[in-house]
Amino acid sequence: MKKIAAGSDVEAYCTKCKIVLAHTVVSMEGAKPRRVKCNTCSGEHNYRAQKPVSKTAAPKKPKTKSPGKRTRQTWSEVMQEAAGKPHKPYSMSGSFGEGDWIEHGVFGLGCVQSFTPPNKITVRFADSTKLLICNRS
Repeated sequence: MKKIAAGSDVEAYCTKCKIVLAHTVVSMEGAKPRRVKCNTCSGEHNYRAQKPVSKTAAPKKPKTKSPGKRTRQTWSEVMQEAAGKPHKPYSMSGSFGEGDWIEHGVFGLGCVQSFTPPNKITVRFADSTKLLICNRS
């Protein structure tokens, strides 16, 4: 094993480059390097053999469903829910908002998912999602 002394090269974590690179030992503390100088960026810092572990990083917990969040519904569940709601016939001159149910001549029954100003709506149908025009004068 190579003896480490001031002026010798060591592998260390560079705090400027954020990776482990070759460094030159500037000062020693006993048998360990104390300060090093990066051979890549010339930054001088305390010796770190490897990347430090973040103290604030808590162990990751598996995600659990919170009771307030909705799960994705199947189309048949959505249709059962929509049975009691009013449906508007779709037309390009019609005005629609999120959550409105529309009846389209080609695509059938759909639910407005979002409104994109000034005149587009995203509608979820049984087999696809379509971008449709609305509010046309």
